[in-house]
Amino acid sequence: MSQGNKRIGIIGYGYIGKYVYEQLTSRPELGLEVAFVYNRSPEKTAALPPRLILDQLGHFADRGADLVVELAHPRVTQEYGAALLAVTDYMPLSMTALADAALEQELLATARRHDTCLYIPHGAVIGTDALEEGRQIWEEVRITMKKPPHTFDFSAAPQFRAEEIRSETLLYEGPTRGICPLFPRNVNSHAAVALAGIGFDRTHSVLVADPALEVSVIEIEMRGQGVEVKVQRRNPMKGVSGVFTLVSSLASICRAKGRHSGLQFC
Repeated sequence: MSQGNKRIGIIGYGYIGKYVYEQLTSRPELGLEVAFVYNRSPEKTAALPPRLILDQLGHFADRGADLVVELAHPRVTQEYGAALLAVTDYMPLSMTALADAALEQELLATARRHDTCLYIPHGAVIGTDALEEGRQIWEEVRITMKKPPHTFDFSAAPQFRAEEIRSETLLYEGPTRGICPLFPRNVNSHAAVALAGIGFDRTHSVLVADPALEVSVIEIEMRGQGVEVKVQRRNPMKGVSGVFTLVSSLASICRAKGRHSGLQFC
């Protein structure tokens, strides 16, 4: 790691990426600085200092980042995750990419081989500590998410159309591994629950579109050996992301410290 402030590479300059950039550049007490900003659409980063703009993601290694954070799309991890972990620590916020078991194993093997860390942010999920600490006793973990139809990205699930959903509609119910490729930009909280707890195949996901809602509602239930835990979070929405995701993402970046190879939750 470089001396002084920890250097952060930012992939994605949308709703969350802009917030993270603004916080890192305006709050020196965080001890973090921006190594680079990459966005697929270069016009979005045109107003940033030229020295911070990365034109081609494949040149990330030239910028000396201690940690690269993905705030764009799961395709980044699919295409560049292993290459990033061969050089530096990596934190994907689009955790649905890890529902691909082969990709997850490739990333973990790369991190261990190169003594880097794959950081898993808690994704604004309340109760991640309980999920991880009770992993050996949970017999059932269930996550239910309800959101307004217009906040969904239906690109991978064209059988649904937001404007046609006029009442509470079940979009998916089943193992979490199955929901991730259908709604990769909407269910990162589901992926975080699966990763922290009992895995993508044993975690049960329910996804509901409800036009009566103006917020995202997530309920997480854990049961095992007589223990029951239930938590709920209500979160105002901005596009496909919740408002609380802003502070959650920044907090995870600030907690990503140390040199633990392999996988670490933060």
